[in-house]
Order: sequence, then structure tokens, then C-alpha cells
Amino acid sequence: MRRLLFIFSFFCLPVASAGAQDTLALEDCLKIGIENNLSLQSKRKEIQKGRYGISENRARLLPQINGFANYNDNIDPPVSVTDGSAYGNPYNVTHTLQYSANAGLQLQMPLYNQTLYTSISIARTMDEMNRLTYEKAREDLILQVCKMYYLGQVTAEQIALIKANITRLEELQNITQAFYDNGMAMEVDVKRVNINLENLKVQYDNAQAMLEQQLNLLKYIIDYPAEKQIALVPVNTETITPVALTGLSESLYELQLLESQRQLAEQQKKMIGYGYIPSLNLTGNWMFSAYTDKAYHWFHSGPSGHWYRSYGLGLSLRVPIFDGLDKRYKTRKAVIDIENIKLAQENTRKNLQTQYLNATNDLMNNQRNFKKQKDNYLLAEDVYTVTMDRYREGITSMTEVLQDEMRMSEAQNNYISAHYNYRVTNLMLLKLTGQIESLVK
Repeated sequence: MRRLLFIFSFFCLPVASAGAQDTLALEDCLKIGIENNLSLQSKRKEIQKGRYGISENRARLLPQINGFANYNDNIDPPVSVTDGSAYGNPYNVTHTLQYSANAGLQLQMPLYNQTLYTSISIARTMDEMNRLTYEKAREDLILQVCKMYYLGQVTAEQIALIKANITRLEELQNITQAFYDNGMAMEVDVKRVNINLENLKVQYDNAQAMLEQQLNLLKYIIDYPAEKQIALVPVNTETITPVALTGLSESLYELQLLESQRQLAEQQKKMIGYGYIPSLNLTGNWMFSAYTDKAYHWFHSGPSGHWYRSYGLGLSLRVPIFDGLDKRYKTRKAVIDIENIKLAQENTRKNLQTQYLNATNDLMNNQRNFKKQKDNYLLAEDVYTVTMDRYREGITSMTEVLQDEMRMSEAQNNYISAHYNYRVTNLMLLKLTGQIESLVK
């Protein structure tokens, strides 16, 4: 293992010092991503919007005051006919004046409206759902950043191993060329080494390009300046601590969101039922009115230019009697919505429980594979070294050297794959057991 870390640090340090690179630890990437990620910023705006929604619903309980002004020109004024027998005439005909105007204030304030009270509770539930949605998006971002960071680390580790293999094959190429020059090896042996060497160089270039793409994607996720170069902290496989298997957490955001959705559906059902309850409002008005038969009288003093004041307070009671069974069918739909959410809760919990059991099994298996593949890699490296020494002494053939080199490369690839799988499984269990925040602290 020490040889692996030495090789990795030996070949990665020159790369890190080649330019103005920022070496970012996983904790740095997580903090930068949580602060700068654009999608997460949008979720934070939604939280702020939800809080305004609560204030908006509360404002409906406050007095509503409106000003108004009207002007009418009754071109053909209507008449009013009343009983005039008290005045000696069978009918009393009153002619309406052609011009009228009024202005004033109107007041309305709910004294009792259960629907409005419930809408405030719904707004609070929506605010809580916005918060949970943000926390869920934040958790997903942590998982995404960690996976990309782990992938970049193992790719850099793979680059270091390929670089070391290229150095070995270059040494083998020199030895084989010297043997060929002295008639101790065939030309086909030189060609075999050259083919393997070129293949390794192609793998090295591909891995470098892959690492560059992974780092660019990581910079995009955490909203890091694209023009800046970054490097990752080399992984230390000795410090990977398995997650504590404490069971599936009941505080997972998937479960909390569904619970909030259930509460919201129940509140909406209640609000439909509250539509049967009477509502009581306070009303009031304060106004001035004026009437005249000639428009120019508005600008002269006198009875026709006088403004008459009026004001008063009142109560407005609204009693629902029959709505065509509208609320009845809305209630039935709301009941089905609640039942569907309960089914979704049960299904999600079972799904998460299955994920936890599978992840637990994968953790044990991947941990075992990781240790075995690491031992196999180191063993293959030792075997290759011995074979190289024997080939240098002319004891073994080129075929055996290349076979051992191929086995060593395969063991390295298996080790890299097992390493990544082990860390990702560990990450998923941190999420399922509710310990994902430990990565940010």
C-alpha cells in the first residue's frame, strides 16, 4: 500500500505544481457547492417566497379599505313613481337629476371566516414543504459532489498506476532492444513490447482527458470558475471508515416530504368542509354625494352644488345553503388524494428499506472485494517485478513478462473499480442512515 501511495503522490505532485492550481478537499467542494450552486439558490428563493405566502394570507384577516369615486351623466334621467294619496294625488312622480357624483371610503374586515384561518395553516405547510425540498436538493447535491469527487480521485489514481506501468514497460523496452541487438531476442518480442507500450500511452491520454472532463463537471456542479484549474486531494485508502449501520433513518427528507404532503391534503379537505360554515364580515362606508340638473352648477354655491355626507357600519353574514353538490364531490376527491399519499408513503418506506438492506449487503461485499483486489494488485506487482528480474537475467521468456504485465494491469483495473464501488456504497449508507451531514461538518 505504501508503494501505491508513493507512486500516486510522485506522479500527481508535479501535475499539481505545473500551474496555478487550487487543491480542493472534499469538504471545500461541498461548502462551495452548497453556497454557489444555482439550483440550490433557486430553492432558497422558493423558501423566501413561501414565507411571503404566509404573510399574504395573514393580510386577508386585516381590514381592507378602498377609496372610490363615481360620476354619472343621466342623459335621459329616469323617474320615480310613488304613492301620492297622502298629498291629494294618486301618484307622486319624482324626476331624477341628470348629474350625480359620489366619493368616499369602504371598509371590509372578516370577523369570522374559517376558510381564511385554514388557508394560513396551508401556507405554513407549504413553507415547510419548501424547506424540505431545499434540504432534499441540498442532500442530493452533496451526493452528486461526493460521487464526482470520488470518481476524480480514482481516475487520478488510475493515471498514476498507468504512468508507473509505462515506466516499467519503457524499461522492458530498453532491455528487450538490448537483447535484440545482441541476438538474444527476436524482433517480434520488440514489437510486442512496443504495442503494449503504445496501448498504455493511449490509456494514459484517455484517462487524462476523462479526468479533465470530470473536473470540469465538478466545477460546474459547485459553480466554480471554469477558467481556474483545480486538483483533488489524493485518496488515502487506509483512512476510509465504514459507516455505522444504525438502520434506516425515519427522518429522511423523502419521508418528511410525503408526510407534509399528507398534512397538506388533509388541510385542503378541511377547507372544503369549512365552506359549509357561515362567515361574518364587518362592513363600513364613509362617503359624500352631490346631485345637480346642470353641469355648471358644480362650480356655484347652492343646494345643487352641495355635497352630502353619509357614513355607517354594518355586519355581513354569508350562509352557504346549496352549491349544487360541488363541495361534496371535491371532498370525495380530496379523500382519494389522501389515500394515494398514504400508499406513496408506505411504498417509499419499503423502497428505502430495500435500498438500505441491499446497500448493507453491497457494503460488506464491496469492502471484502476492495481488500482482496488491493492485495491482488500488490501481489501482481510483486510477481511482475520478479518476472522482470528473471527476464533481465535471461531465465524467463518475453511471453511470461507480458502475461504478468497484463495480469497486473487487470488487477489494477479491478482494484480501481472496487475502490470506487466501495466508497459510493459507503456514501449511500451515510444518506440512508441520516449521517450525510457528517461530510459537511
